[in-house]
Amino acid sequence: MDVPVTTGSSYPRCMDEGVGPVVVAANWYRFRAGERIRHERVRSECFLWVLGGTGRVRSRDEWFTLSTGAVLRLPWDHDVEYRADARSPFRLGTVHVVPRHARGVPVVPAVAHQPGDPLYASAARDGDPGHPVHSGASTALARRIASLGRYTVERFGEEAWDESASRALGELFRAESVHTAGQGDGIPAALERMTAFVTERLDTPLTVGDVAAAGGCSVSTAGRLFAAHLGTSVAAWIRNARMREAAELLRTSGLRVGEVARAVGFTDPLYFSRVFRATFGEPPSRYGLGQIRP
Repeated sequence: MDVPVTTGSSYPRCMDEGVGPVVVAANWYRFRAGERIRHERVRSECFLWVLGGTGRVRSRDEWFTLSTGAVLRLPWDHDVEYRADARSPFRLGTVHVVPRHARGVPVVPAVAHQPGDPLYASAARDGDPGHPVHSGASTALARRIASLGRYTVERFGEEAWDESASRALGELFRAESVHTAGQGDGIPAALERMTAFVTERLDTPLTVGDVAAAGGCSVSTAGRLFAAHLGTSVAAWIRNARMREAAELLRTSGLRVGEVARAVGFTDPLYFSRVFRATFGEPPSRYGLGQIRP
């Protein structure tokens, strides 16, 4: 018998109540300049998002160039190759989901990705093949997945393993998976080019004219696009992008405040500290305390 779906929802529940999605792994990873990593077979559906820097990812014979804020969903039982940029290597967050895990079988919080791993043969884990799906940094979908991913990684890193919580998170990621397979957010290509231009140059001075030129449009058109689709001005979006990057660096790297300030385009650390405090309600010197993990 079919399981009813709430009217208006694009997320169909799993018809077999004996199985359900579960998050089995989540972590941050900072690539070295030019570093390459390849896995021939990863037994998960993987959600990855870029915290900073740039690089390329290949899966299912498709290459994706990713920069800050971009999200890539890799399908169940995928292959993957990472190539970090030689000058500005990316930092990634990753969450691995088993789409269908038997509810009566205890979940092992690990993902099969190395030859000989017994989890490859687990009858309790299953999913459907598919294709990689890329979401640009300016899309609402990418922002939702990145926010959910940050929470998930922090929970995995700071809390004891909790199967019920991991299954609940799995349901949320599967809901977002349905959205990635559907229609996009309708973000104009010019806006995508402009936001990508900004996120790749957070350490340099930028004017609204520079950003508009990257999108191939006038300053007034750029302003209308940012206001209509992102709800903010170009200048405010640039400032917020710098602050988001600064927050990620303070949480996920060992950089000092002055180094973070320079990395996001501030030559004056004191001014950076004032802007950061106005944005997050606390100084950058305190923001990252207790957050950095090896």
